[in-house]
Amino acid sequence: MTVERGWRTHLGQLLSLALVTALAGCAPTSASTTPTPSVASTASDARATASTSTPASTPVAVARRFPTDLFAALGGQPMSDATAAALQEALDASSKGDGLTATVIAPGGTWSGAAGKATAERAMVPKDQMGIGSITKTLVAAQVMRLVEAGQLRLEDLAADRLPPDLGFDTNHATIEDLLSMRSGIPEYFAVDDDAFLKVLTRDRLHVFTTKEKLATVAPERGRVGQDREWEYIGTNYLLLGLIIERVTGRSVAEVLRAGVLEGDAYGRLIYQPDERPTAPMAMPSGVSASTFEDGGGYLPSLANATMFTTEGAMASDAQSLARWFRNLCAGQVVSQSSLDEMTDLVKRPEYGLGIWDRRTEYGPSSGALGHTGLVREGYRSAGFCFQDPGLVVVVLANAAEHDVETTAGRLWRAAIGS
Repeated sequence: MTVERGWRTHLGQLLSLALVTALAGCAPTSASTTPTPSVASTASDARATASTSTPASTPVAVARRFPTDLFAALGGQPMSDATAAALQEALDASSKGDGLTATVIAPGGTWSGAAGKATAERAMVPKDQMGIGSITKTLVAAQVMRLVEAGQLRLEDLAADRLPPDLGFDTNHATIEDLLSMRSGIPEYFAVDDDAFLKVLTRDRLHVFTTKEKLATVAPERGRVGQDREWEYIGTNYLLLGLIIERVTGRSVAEVLRAGVLEGDAYGRLIYQPDERPTAPMAMPSGVSASTFEDGGGYLPSLANATMFTTEGAMASDAQSLARWFRNLCAGQVVSQSSLDEMTDLVKRPEYGLGIWDRRTEYGPSSGALGHTGLVREGYRSAGFCFQDPGLVVVVLANAAEHDVETTAGRLWRAAIGS
C-alpha cells in the first residue's frame, strides 16, 4: 500500500539504501551485456507516492533479459465467465465510493470493468478517460529509448548538449541516463508545500504554464549526479527530457509520440495533453459534475494541469488503451528487447530504472511487478503494471486522488491468477 508523501518527495527514502544492498547481492553472476549504440545502450504523480510497506523478504533481481515471451503470448480473447466475475467482484469491493475502471490482460484472456460514478450524473464505464499522471513518464522513457535505437540519442549524452542552447539551465552535468533514472541531482520545480502547490494549479485553471516559468522556480543548488547514487523522484528530469525530444527531432512531443510509441490505431484514447484533447466518455474527479470539464478548458483535469506537467504527467487514457500499451511494451513490441532490458535493469539501478518503477516491494519478490503509478492531485490516480508471475498486465484508473490503486491492482492480480 502507498500513501501520499507530498508533491516533491524523495520517494522510497527509507527503502532505497536497503534495496541497493539487497538487489546488488542478488545480481546474476554473469556480466551484464551493454547494448550497442544502435539499440539501447548507448518520465503528476504530480507527484508520485512513497511506499510504506516493508518487503517480506529480499527482492530477487529481475532477469537481465526481460521475459517478453510471457507477454507476447497474451491474447485478446474474453476472460472466462468465472474469472470475469471474480475480477468484477474485486473491483466492486475496492471502490468504496470511488469511480474505478480496470483492465486485466492475462493468459486466460482480457477483461475490463468499471465501478462507481464517472460524474455526479452517471455511472463509470470501462472506456472512461481519466488523467494518468506520472505513468506519462514510462511512455516518455520508451520514446527516448526509441530515439536511442535510431541513433539520434545516446544514454551517455550530456543533457546540456541536447537541450536548446539558449535555455540557460544548469543541468549538473547529468546525462540522458541520469534524467531517465531520476539520478541527476537537479531539484524539483515549484518546490512548495502541497497546499500552496495546489493553489498554483487551481487559482487559474486556464493558465498556460511555460517552460521558462517552470524552470525559473528550480533552486540553484545541485546534488550528486550519477548512476552510483540512489534515485530521487524529481519531475524536472522528465520536463527536460521533453525538451530534448523536441530539439532532437524538430517536432512536438505529441507528434513524436504518435509516430513512435503511440503509433497505430490501438492507442487512440491514450493521449498527450494539451496537444491532444480528451473525448467522451470521460470521468470527472469524484463527485464533480460533467459541466466542470469546460471550466478547465476541455482537459483532464484542466489546461493548467496539462501545461504544468507536460512530459512529466499530462497524459490521459482509458484503462483498455493503457493496458494494451503496457502489454505491448512488456512484449518487446514498443521498444526493442535490448531497450527493455536496459529500462528494467534494477540491479544496475535499484528501485527505479529508466522510467520503470520496481513494485516487487508492494506485491512480493516473486511477483516480478514493474510499471508506474500516477497521481493528479485535482482528482485522479492510476497504476499500470506488468506482473511476471504468471505474465499479465493490470491497469487501474480512479477518479479519486486518494484511492489506493496499488491495493486494487493487487486484488485484481490475485483474482486473475485464482489466489
